[in-house]
Amino acid sequence: MRIVMKVGGGALRDAAGIEQAAQVTKSNAEKGHEIILTVSALGGVTDSLIEMMSRITSTKRNWIDGMIDSLAATHIGAIHAITDEKIAQRAIKTVRGQLDDLRNLVLGMTHVGELTPRSRDLLLSFGERLSTPIMASAIEAKGIRTKPLTGGEAGILTDENFGGAEPLMNVTSMQAKQVLEPILADKVMPVISGFIGMTQQGVITTLGRGGSDYTAAIIGLSLNADELWFWKDVPGIMTADPLLCKNSRLIGKIAFDEAIEIAHFGARVIHPRALEVGLESNLVYRIKNIWNPDNEGTLVVRSADAKEREGATIRAISVIDKVYLINISGARLVGTPSVAARVLDLLANENIDVLMISQSSSEANMSIAVPGAEADEAMNTLELSLLGSKLVREIKGEEGYCIVAAVGRGMRGTPGVAAKVFKSMADRCINIRTIAQGSSELNISFMVDRKDEKAAVQALHDDFGLSRTSD
Repeated sequence: MRIVMKVGGGALRDAAGIEQAAQVTKSNAEKGHEIILTVSALGGVTDSLIEMMSRITSTKRNWIDGMIDSLAATHIGAIHAITDEKIAQRAIKTVRGQLDDLRNLVLGMTHVGELTPRSRDLLLSFGERLSTPIMASAIEAKGIRTKPLTGGEAGILTDENFGGAEPLMNVTSMQAKQVLEPILADKVMPVISGFIGMTQQGVITTLGRGGSDYTAAIIGLSLNADELWFWKDVPGIMTADPLLCKNSRLIGKIAFDEAIEIAHFGARVIHPRALEVGLESNLVYRIKNIWNPDNEGTLVVRSADAKEREGATIRAISVIDKVYLINISGARLVGTPSVAARVLDLLANENIDVLMISQSSSEANMSIAVPGAEADEAMNTLELSLLGSKLVREIKGEEGYCIVAAVGRGMRGTPGVAAKVFKSMADRCINIRTIAQGSSELNISFMVDRKDEKAAVQALHDDFGLSRTSD
């Protein structure tokens, strides 16, 4: 069986994670599976690179050296998983060379005092470019020949939308086959950097946050893989976050459309863009726990193949934490249809994610939910652009909210689901701030105070019977 495996950064936090991933990969290769491995950056490394990037224009040499030294310690420490001394030393040499390139790049950026979208992608690509040779070496030390490749080298060619590049799928599919099929035919395992692509001119691009999952899906589609296995540090997709719900359980099988909704609303098990590739193809995904590899995890399949649990309307509950609510009001909003479009356009231009939007039937008020981390930038953008336009009388912000989403295909055409959701909240005296439901009827989402987050999730989980074990 041809399997594209993806190992996430949560599983690659240290030498122990590297060793476990290498052992799991070896075990499956020894079962006769033909494996293509894609790799995320080591846990926390991408966040460190983002922090470095945010301080490029104002930072000093000693701070840069400290950050690079910290990254060196993380990666050299991970190489302790490699038991073959010769292979380990080769990996250290490769990593040190990459770190020297990173140091020179960052110093050059500080001298120029400017960070372009193209240079951002180049800087962020180092997370996966550092982890991939380490993972390849750890597997090679177990007697399996490997070939480390960046996403671009593996054939992923993209447009020039730096920071969120899209693959040119026809060209990518052809290139990936040309590059990877001969490697596989030679009984060598390709180990591919996730998150990274390349323009047709050879310039490095990134696929956006969560791009390593997307890489695995692109490679799987291009090579007609039998299955895609996403190795995580969690059991699979759960009915709710175990930290918020005491009796949450593993979902054994779920449809792609349900999994996409769950992922959009905060369950960061697998990225929605990767799931959308599966939704539009015949690929089969498995989400498995790297620390419990014999467990089947969650199988994600086409809707037609996903048998719904009898009587189930909701399959899972997701939460987006730390949400900021922006309220826009003004009499001139009434009958002015372009306002909502202008608001969304302003936020989109600043790359601010809009999580939820609602407008009163009077059209005099509009509410927008954004991530708490982007609240200040969103407020500044809207105040500077709208308050002087005479369309808007007031813009007010409120912090301390979360969005709870109930997801399930069983809600389609089932009357009374919304009423049951809201009764569940009312019975626990939980106030609902805003409400939204998509036309697909796959989810009902609403905003509550963060102090009520755990109670809201537990209430829905109990009232809709999600703790029952049969799927």
